[in-house]
Amino acid sequence: MDDIDEIRRKRTIKVLLTDFFMATSVVAIVIILVAAVAGWRINSDFSVEQNGLVSIKTHPTDATVFIDEEKQYQHSSMSKMLPGGKHLVALEKDGYERWEKEINVTPGWLLRLEYPRLIKQNREKTTIKEFEKLKFFYVSPNRTTAIYSEENSTDWVIVTDLTGTPKFKHIDIKGIFNGTSDGKFNLEFRSIEWSKNTEKILLHVANDKIDEWGIINLKDIKESVNLSDDYSRFVANSENLVASARKTSSEKISQAKFENEAGDKIVAITSNNLMRIDTVSKTVSGPFAEDAVKFAIYDQTLIYQTKFEESNSYIKTLRLGEKVSTIVAVNTDEDAIIAFEITRFNSTNYLLYTIDNHLYVYKANDFPSGNDKFNMTPVADVTIGIVPSEASVSNNKEFITLREGSRVVVFDTELELYHEYDYGDEVVRFLDTHMMSRVDKASNKFLTWDFDGTNVRTLVVDNAAYGFDSLITTNNKYFYYIKTTETGFALIQETL
Repeated sequence: MDDIDEIRRKRTIKVLLTDFFMATSVVAIVIILVAAVAGWRINSDFSVEQNGLVSIKTHPTDATVFIDEEKQYQHSSMSKMLPGGKHLVALEKDGYERWEKEINVTPGWLLRLEYPRLIKQNREKTTIKEFEKLKFFYVSPNRTTAIYSEENSTDWVIVTDLTGTPKFKHIDIKGIFNGTSDGKFNLEFRSIEWSKNTEKILLHVANDKIDEWGIINLKDIKESVNLSDDYSRFVANSENLVASARKTSSEKISQAKFENEAGDKIVAITSNNLMRIDTVSKTVSGPFAEDAVKFAIYDQTLIYQTKFEESNSYIKTLRLGEKVSTIVAVNTDEDAIIAFEITRFNSTNYLLYTIDNHLYVYKANDFPSGNDKFNMTPVADVTIGIVPSEASVSNNKEFITLREGSRVVVFDTELELYHEYDYGDEVVRFLDTHMMSRVDKASNKFLTWDFDGTNVRTLVVDNAAYGFDSLITTNNKYFYYIKTTETGFALIQETL
């Protein structure tokens, strides 16, 4: 009997020890896996080091990857753990120009290098359209649609199906703006904004006699609206407007932006009043603020600057539909130049503003609303080399660009870093989601580079026309640009 108890006791101890070692092994394996995912590695000298993960994707795919001049076994797309610090990444593919960049890897973090575009060396060129004259050629930010006019005429042309065989549709904007009833368009563009669905464009046009805002409905030209002319009628149609809002019916619109994707609602400033214009119901609501000088909008959130009163002006945020704003910053210099923008990228909201040459950037899951205290997390508080008067957000929402003259500051929300360099032109243009471009006036070369100013390349060696938009299509198949010819201009399509 004692022998049986002894055997049972030993078996119990054995089971307990087995369970203990199995549980310990599982915990150890989990810890090792978690550490490996977090980038921790044991080096050959048995030192422990945390790496960062780099994800590399290219257009086109299957490029040979070199990291610190060492050829990798995998082609793009690929991922690799690298020690923290600077590394040189180079990409090569037969028939394409080499791409190269120095990257900075942060231990424990993922660096997405998923935008490199390798440029084909010998590209097939096709002349899509020739023009004797060309007044303008504008491309929608999502790179799906273009619009142009050959001369000072109300006959405009919409270009669609750019990813395949382009289609052309004529529209006549005669009579939408004052002074155009004779079919002539002798107005200059002050600003142009496309609705997200690219069915409408919001235009600010002017000359020495006319200063007007209007919406061109590209889908149904008859539904176009002259906001400057129709605003007083919209005010008259609106009930429950306060007296200050009704007084704006005779005031000029100083700024306007699309509020929604369809482009049928507009936010505008008239006589410092922030108003909403509904072009479907033909009514006006507001004011949401009565001291606004300028504003930017993302989704339903506004950031705006107040007029200078009592030794102060403010930068505030406001959610549409509310009348209580949140103070972001106070400015005490009446001559200060202020720029700002807001965006959302990777599920994080970003707010950027500058006062003269000082840059401030904040982030949060939500923008402050109403009586909320401004509690966004600081990202940047630095002095930059320019004094920008305006800011803009890229179509993919990742970049906020500031400009003064030909110099730019590009803030990258992905890495939360800014890049400052000489752009070489006073108009900032994105060729795709990450590449910027310009035409050099002196040489007529078409130049392109990455958003951070690196990888400068020449796409067109001569006769590129200055002052017109260009694009790489969303399917990454074609590059479109305007070229000068002996008889005028031509729309060129190159196969990438």
